[in-house]
Amino acid sequence: MKGSTILGQKRLLNTIEFGVLYRAFESNITGMQLMKGFAQCAKDKDVQKYFSKGLELSKEIILENEGILIESNIQPPSTPGGTVTSSTIAPFSDRLMLFCNYLLGSFSLGGQGFSATFLWRNDLITKIGVQAKDIFEYTREGAALLMSKGWIEEPPKMDL
Repeated sequence: MKGSTILGQKRLLNTIEFGVLYRAFESNITGMQLMKGFAQCAKDKDVQKYFSKGLELSKEIILENEGILIESNIQPPSTPGGTVTSSTIAPFSDRLMLFCNYLLGSFSLGGQGFSATFLWRNDLITKIGVQAKDIFEYTREGAALLMSKGWIEEPPKMDL
């Protein structure tokens, strides 16, 4: 569980921990490209800003995880060959793009929680927890934006 250098050396990553970090790389690289594409074609300025914020969050997570791999002398994975086009024609409405982002943020939170159960280094658990907090705050902000625009309905209530 040695992840800090208070009383000795950090141990290198094991293969499970590398897998967790690799999953985070893949999902955030995809998220980064998706947020860039959504931001450049969103019509609403608030929605555009929100997507740009998501792009920056993905970048932060990628850079932080990259540092962990480099500390263990592991080459970070390269980005996929695809890139975002320069088109500003929206393939979907702002409402649908924002809702999809809300769903993906929720899935990411689930992935962070699931991943944390497989980490043994206590410094990684802490970093994943901080990243999950940031993802939660970002996703919650998206839900508030959906509500403020009137783009999400109240779920049905239970009759007891």
